[in-house]
Amino acid sequence: MLPIASKPAGPAAALVLALGSIFLVPPAPVASAASAIPVERFDIDTSHSGLGFSVRFMGLTDVHGRFNQFDGTVMFDPDDPARSTVSLLVRTSSIDTGVEARDKDLCGEGFFHCDSFPIISFKSRQVVKRDGGYVVDGDFTMKGVSRSISIPVVIVHGKMGDAWGNTRVGFAGGLTLNRRDYGVVGPAFWNSKIDVSRVAIADSVRVDLTIEATQPNWDKMSFGAKTGTRSLGEVVYRTLSERGVDAALTQFATLKRDSAAAFSVGQGQLNTIGYRLLQKHRTREAVRVFRANVDAFPDSWNVYDSLAEAYAADGNRSEAIANYHKTLAMNPQNPGAQEALRWLEKN
Repeated sequence: MLPIASKPAGPAAALVLALGSIFLVPPAPVASAASAIPVERFDIDTSHSGLGFSVRFMGLTDVHGRFNQFDGTVMFDPDDPARSTVSLLVRTSSIDTGVEARDKDLCGEGFFHCDSFPIISFKSRQVVKRDGGYVVDGDFTMKGVSRSISIPVVIVHGKMGDAWGNTRVGFAGGLTLNRRDYGVVGPAFWNSKIDVSRVAIADSVRVDLTIEATQPNWDKMSFGAKTGTRSLGEVVYRTLSERGVDAALTQFATLKRDSAAAFSVGQGQLNTIGYRLLQKHRTREAVRVFRANVDAFPDSWNVYDSLAEAYAADGNRSEAIANYHKTLAMNPQNPGAQEALRWLEKN
């Protein structure tokens, strides 16, 4: 769902919060087409979310840390929230305790073994409303070990707009994990007893989450342009608004072929146009724009992801599934495509 070909990866417990929050507010429609697939996609805004943890050190104090790189996606069914699903990915190498030497040690074989196990993942199995919030049950995988966990979430704020017209929901929650359950043990020294009641590093790790999930306002997204060039997307979008999609796509092909030196012509140009059309529920036109972007940049996983999203919004399940498979073949660690495909193939 990005205008450019870069999508981060995200944590297992974090996106769950986004899912819980969406349930507490009425969803917006995905598309105007009567056959549109009844699901709404929310992505975690990692710039305004946090995945932190704390663990007791020698029975004396808590050491705090966080993961800086994570991403996740929710497929939300407005007619039956319990059918909604969520996926999360987090990069273990992004662990940050504020001490470089300790972070390097934690990435070592005894702890997270980041080289061999670069991703922590979560995939939901069910969502249950409980005690004024929600509990999301799912499969959590860390260091090659998968276990079933339950994550309670509470709403911080309901569905609302921000200063740029993006739609946001906010949540918070937490849970406690036993590091030994996942082989995050470390050398003997860090598991030795200081006295009968005190271990160098406690087994229990508290995980705390603050999540902002968002649907961007694409009309406020800049097309962008390299220094000394004009934005091709801005020119083409103006033509589309005035003369229609046929004229716009013809102009795009001509200018990209004959005047590439004068314009910024990257895949983000048409991608932004496509998402502006999707936001206005002009799904058929969006499909055409994204297909043109696939033709122009066939080696990019991101353009297939966007085309699949447009097909899903237009109700074309088979083409959506086919294009999600294409993007995952090129980038298996794309949580948005993973979750959308999981939802489409099971519903």
